[in-house]
Amino acid sequence: MKVFSVKTRLLSLLVAILLSSGCGSGEEREYWGNLYFGTGAYLGQLDLRNGSVSLLANLGDTAIREIDAFGDEQLLMSVFGPVNHKDTFRLMQYELDGGGLATLINGRHGRYLPVPEALIYDDGAYLKVRLYGGRAMEQVVVARHRLGSRAHILQVSRTQFVYSIDPDTSIHSFNVDTLESRLLSGLSATCTIDVARGIAERDALLCKLRGDTGDYVFVSLSGEVLGSLDIPAGGPFRALAHLHDQDAVVLSEAWNTLVGDNTRYAVWIYDLANDRMVRLVKDQPMGSHVVYRAD
Repeated sequence: MKVFSVKTRLLSLLVAILLSSGCGSGEEREYWGNLYFGTGAYLGQLDLRNGSVSLLANLGDTAIREIDAFGDEQLLMSVFGPVNHKDTFRLMQYELDGGGLATLINGRHGRYLPVPEALIYDDGAYLKVRLYGGRAMEQVVVARHRLGSRAHILQVSRTQFVYSIDPDTSIHSFNVDTLESRLLSGLSATCTIDVARGIAERDALLCKLRGDTGDYVFVSLSGEVLGSLDIPAGGPFRALAHLHDQDAVVLSEAWNTLVGDNTRYAVWIYDLANDRMVRLVKDQPMGSHVVYRAD
């Protein structure tokens, strides 16, 4: 892995500019598809072909906290806002085709696994799974935790997810097909899960090493480090999505303006095939969770 020695923020920005212009990397690669994201009350769509952004919905006084895919034509959003004059966490579904918006249940950290159909969420005291898939709905308690603790949930395959619940840093897996849960001691000792992303095609997590806020690494579920991203100094960077059909990762970079010292968020694409990183958008907040669709 290359080491970038950067003494000033100005030099770091110069490196970023050179990278975004494709310096020394040959022809620019074309990407496709869309990223769906929530920032504040706004649900947006970012076109990976040109970096253009479209507004899909405005939830008014309700904030979008997390977002996940919900089947082929819908999004699952974890939101926080007033219901009957009381601020409440709840899960909402959004129809990409018609723009319909509906509340599902009270809860947060919503995730969806397609096989079998499983809705994962946290009600504030329990991490739960609702199982559908052509049978009567079955609800399973995955873990009980301290009231209000934050859960981190990542899908790692079509039937399996991993999770960690603050303040406990241990990582567990849960299989929605077999309903089996187990402690991943090797992964727990290696990875921090709060800024990680599951890479199902590589049977790994893209995470940061425990005790190290720097580079992203690929780590197997057993805790073996498989490789790393060659990211230049700057940032900090946060992994947002894996473009599974393009062998690339989308990251956001938090940076401060030279005038006013205001925080901005750039969007980058990291090509895993050749370790090339290009900036797609200079200033666009994306939140902490996005959904990628190739169409």
